[in-house]
Amino acid sequence: MSPAAAEIRFAIRSVLSSWAGLVAEERRLPAPGRDITELTRFLNRHLDWLAGHPAAGELVDEVRALVRTAHAIAYPDTGHRVRIGHCPHRDCDGDLTALIRRRGESHPPRIVCTTTPGHTWPVTWWSTLARQMRTKEGEHETGIRAGRADGR
Repeated sequence: MSPAAAEIRFAIRSVLSSWAGLVAEERRLPAPGRDITELTRFLNRHLDWLAGHPAAGELVDEVRALVRTAHAIAYPDTGHRVRIGHCPHRDCDGDLTALIRRRGESHPPRIVCTTTPGHTWPVTWWSTLARQMRTKEGEHETGIRAGRADGR
């Protein structure tokens, strides 16, 4: 196992253990062991409770960062990056980058948002994405011409 993989595994275990500890403490339950699978099952059983917790947003942010890092370690980007433009999702300020893979790589090219990991488009959706980007740019320009401060 590479040092980076070992580090992210340790970070995943630490974060899951911390959140499981919060659940166990606040719900007065016995804490699970430190096995990642056991921690994940425990947190999944209490997912509805966690979703209503005031710190739910922090949980989402921490897990999202771990997933992004783990993915980057497991599937290093050895291809070429090309900046495409702004993300077309409303209220997203991210930029889009095309990840062009080298010949023979197992992952196909895709476009990803620099801000929100869920804003991803495979090759088969690129023409739809182009239309969405043009629409957002048109709305933005219309908002500016109409004098709206928020640009919408």
